[in-house]
Amino acid sequence: MADEEIVRAVREFLDRGYPDERRLDALRSQGEDPRLFGEAADQGWFALTVPEADGGLGLSPAALVPLFRLFGQRLVTGPLLEQMLLPGLLLGTARDGETHTRLGAAVSGGWRVAVLDPGSTHDWREANGALGLDAEVLSGSVDLVRFGAVSDLFAAVVDGGPDGTAAVLVVDRDRPGVTVTGHRSTDPGASYARVTLDNVAVAPGDVVARGEDAAVLVTALRGWQRVLVAAELAGIARHVLDLSVEFAKQREQFGRPIGGFQAVKHLAASAAQRVIMLESFVEAVVGDSATRPPESLALAALALKGAAAEAGRSVCEDALQIHGGIGFTHEHELHWYYKRALSLRTWYGDERETAIETGRRLVSAHV
Repeated sequence: MADEEIVRAVREFLDRGYPDERRLDALRSQGEDPRLFGEAADQGWFALTVPEADGGLGLSPAALVPLFRLFGQRLVTGPLLEQMLLPGLLLGTARDGETHTRLGAAVSGGWRVAVLDPGSTHDWREANGALGLDAEVLSGSVDLVRFGAVSDLFAAVVDGGPDGTAAVLVVDRDRPGVTVTGHRSTDPGASYARVTLDNVAVAPGDVVARGEDAAVLVTALRGWQRVLVAAELAGIARHVLDLSVEFAKQREQFGRPIGGFQAVKHLAASAAQRVIMLESFVEAVVGDSATRPPESLALAALALKGAAAEAGRSVCEDALQIHGGIGFTHEHELHWYYKRALSLRTWYGDERETAIETGRRLVSAHV
């Protein structure tokens, strides 16, 4: 099935089976819609990037980008990023039969998977925690785990460092020593939890990758999360721009549509410029992702995420200005898009974090 056909099928499903009342119920429950999760599994969403040898379609994560733009436009929430990306990346590296079985359960929707990655933020890295693997015992904690409280399986990232070896492991929630504590969150599209690992015994089958293999896997994991979050932000920005243009055509003041006023035209034109630039940036990064070396793709993803963080926030703020008082009301949908954009803005780096990290990597590469 071509990528376009997949997007068309998902769009038709959302048109038919995901009305506004379901979307609002999910947003009021921090992205939770168990029925949608089951429907997505039944339709094979979680198998798109899974290798063909493991029963999937074997598509590149790049094939998910138009879907996440669509999810942003329709404000479709839930653990879709984790469930559609993680199993495919992990199964492409994992060799143990038990790990395959557990990840296979995630592909079929039987288990939910979340990522324990202290690297989901740079500014709060110290507060977010760290994981260490010593003598086959996993210890540490991660404070920001999306959908951690409702997940059955955790993909744990151990960065290693000077005194340790990088590793990626798969750990069951019910393993002795694993403690999950939910957070309150303002993100309407995701719940968060703190996951603590207290001397968790690691079996050989828990390790997906070590050393250089793990470093390559973590680079891909973080890079593609940034790309897909950027795609979702592009979808959000496109939707609020379309809302604003339509509103400016219909809302009248002083006897004519407000879209005729110069100030409103400037706001809309500026927002449109940022949306088009972001959409083009997404397409540029994705378009040559298959030929880029891993570190080059990671750097491009970092820059893209920073651009998306800034554009998603600023376009939503311009939309609020164009809508005036109605845009600030709870009854209007705009505030849901704005809150979601602000939440996604910081996940794996906002515009400031990514600019600093991009500069650090470029300088390091030439030292």
